[in-house]
Parts: sequence; structure tokens; C-alpha cells
Amino acid sequence: MASKGAPRSSSKKSRKSGAARIATQKVDSSASDISGVSASGFMHKYYDWAAFENFVKGLYEGDGETSVERDVTETDRYGATRQIDVKITRKTRFHKFVTIIECKRWKSPVSRSRIDILASTIEALGASNGAMFTTRGFEAGAVAYAKAKGIELFLVRDLTPEEWGLPGRHVSLTLHVNAGEFKDMRFEASAIMLVDGPPPTDASLAIDMSVKGPGHPDFDLFSVKTGERGPNLVDILGDAHGMLMNMVGKSFGVFDGGIKSTVELITPCEIDFTGTEFHQLRLAKIAARVQKIGMRFRAHVDQTPMHFDRGANLDFAVMVESFVSEQRLVAHRRPGDSEISFRDGSIKQPTAAEAADVFQNNSLLTVACARWVGVGEAVAQKSLTADRMIRVKVDVANGKPSLSLVAARYENGAP
Repeated sequence: MASKGAPRSSSKKSRKSGAARIATQKVDSSASDISGVSASGFMHKYYDWAAFENFVKGLYEGDGETSVERDVTETDRYGATRQIDVKITRKTRFHKFVTIIECKRWKSPVSRSRIDILASTIEALGASNGAMFTTRGFEAGAVAYAKAKGIELFLVRDLTPEEWGLPGRHVSLTLHVNAGEFKDMRFEASAIMLVDGPPPTDASLAIDMSVKGPGHPDFDLFSVKTGERGPNLVDILGDAHGMLMNMVGKSFGVFDGGIKSTVELITPCEIDFTGTEFHQLRLAKIAARVQKIGMRFRAHVDQTPMHFDRGANLDFAVMVESFVSEQRLVAHRRPGDSEISFRDGSIKQPTAAEAADVFQNNSLLTVACARWVGVGEAVAQKSLTADRMIRVKVDVANGKPSLSLVAARYENGAP
């Protein structure tokens, strides 16, 4: 926006060639150390001055009853020719307001002298106000002078990881989905006949762990001392399942280099009821005192690498940051949309607890399936057998079971 014949820091031609070199430029404390271009950002789309001017033009389009023009040439009140990067005209019934916009797609911060030239252009054309957009920030003197002249200054830059929401635009993690089921359950119990007839030589229980919700009342346990009804056997098995799943989750980090893979772990287990009086099952013909239940716990750890680009469905998402009013807006647009959308770009400072719980890239996320999911017919690429038996000790207080895990080595592959 210089008068005809006046020197400019760069002509249209020189600006285009100069933009081919991109450097990370440290600006003053007001502009921080943020570069205008990031390898994982969107500013590379506006690599030359023309693309950047069209981008700034788009920021104003659709903002009320306005006319937005780019690359306008006008004659000022002194007869000199002025080139305007972006001109915004707002009309009311009685008034017209003109805003002159300069766009600097430069490799260094804007100096005070450029603000002075813009101020003279605003005065010479009789414009209402003006603004300057850049991708590299402003020198401290330029900011102070613009505030005194009522000129807005905007930095357009890529979003920081904090502005995307940590860990940033790109999210990488390893997902473990763990499922488990009891196999080959064996009861160590003694039975008392409740009806006349010969005692059964073998008794089987149709325990279905795949059913959601509390266990069937048929599997309630009773006190061998008072006959009082206590906790449910299926519920205790479900709680034991949850504890074992937690154990499996803690036993596995990322394996096989993080590739898609499934590992099967077979763990001998025993549920010990000898520490509680609530271990009597009342079946149709017998009352069984359950001392222990032995089984194998079959668990699958299904590993999947996951990578997300939160900007994959966006044409762009950038920060438009005012150095005068300190307003921060995130400008974003989806492919196919005609207008740019905006949202507040302020960042809420996290609490100490929130900061400590921030997700980090390359983390391991573990999901444990509920007891009714099971493993089914899934086939693992690798199978392991634990070298310890896991004993789950059952205690009951106030009618509620309390479980504890104890690991013990076993010999010859048997608990």
C-alpha cells in the first residue's frame, strides 16, 4: 500500500520468489517462538503471497453485509496510486466504512516502518481503519505503534499441540483389548443329600458367565454356621474374572514392536472359599460345601496400533491471533464448505490433576472386556502359559465378598 513510485519492501514478484525460503524465525516476546509454518500444520498451503491474501480475504467473507475485494488499485486524495491487498467495505443506510488490509507472507517479523506505511495509506484513502496480517509476528515497536494508531495486527499460524488438545494434531497409541474366560472348572466340595435316594456320583453346575447382570439366585451361597443367605457364586466368579483381567493388563506392555498381533495367556487358577463360612450351595437334591474351585483362565490380549490425524477431515485449521486486542480465534474449514468457521482459541489452564493425567503419544491404552464377552473361537498368533498359579481367596463381610489374589509357583504344569 505504498504511493506510486515509493519503494516497497518487496514487489509482487519479489514477494513470490522470497516466499520460497522458509526459516524458523524467533520474534519478540509478544510473538513467542512460534513459526509460521509447521510440517504437521496447514500454513504450507498458503506458501506464496497470493494464496495468503486469498486466505485473509476469506476470513472476512460472510461476516455480515460486507464487500470483500482483493488486489485493488485506487487513487488517493493526493493523486497517488495505491495498491490494496484486501479491501473491506461495510455500508449502512447513512454511512460507509472501509477497512484496508495488508498481508505480509514474510520470513521475518513486521517492523514499525511497515505499520507507518499502512497508517499513511489509511489516511490518504480516507479509510475508516486498517489491519495487518502476517505469518511471522511483529517487532515490539510495531505493536506499540499500531496500538497508538488504532491499527489491528494479526498473526496467522499453525495450531500448537495445546490448541489442538494434547497430545496434538497427530495421536498415536497402542490399543490392547483384553478378554478372558474360565475353562475346565473343577469343584472341590462335599455334598449332603436333601432328599431320600442314593447320593450322586457326579454333579454338574450350568454356570453361564456370558449373562449380563447379577447371578441367578440358584447360585447363592449360604452360611454353614447360621444358614444365612450370602453372596452369589456367579458374582464372585465375575469379581475374580475382573481381578484376573486387571492382572493380565498389568502383565503386558507393547509387544512384537507394536504391530497388530494377539497373544494368548493360560493361567492356572484356584478360588479358595476355606476362609469364609459362606460356601454352601443348595441345589435341587443336595447341599454342597464348596471348598475350592480350580480352573484355567484363558486370556487374549489383542494388540492394535492406532494413529489419528485430527486434521484429516479439514481443509485447514489455523490460529488468528491479535497482537492489539489479544483476541484468539481458530479459523477452520472442511473440504467443500464455502465459508470459514471460527471458534474461541483461548486455552483453559489445566488443574494439577488434569496436567498429570494428560494423554501422551505412544502410550498404551488397555481395555478390559466384561466377563460375558469371553474369547470364543479367536486364534492367537502366540500362546503363553503362566509359571504361577493364581489363588483367589474369598472372604465375606456384612454379606459382601472380599477377594484377594495370591500368586504361587506350581510344579509339573499342575496347580
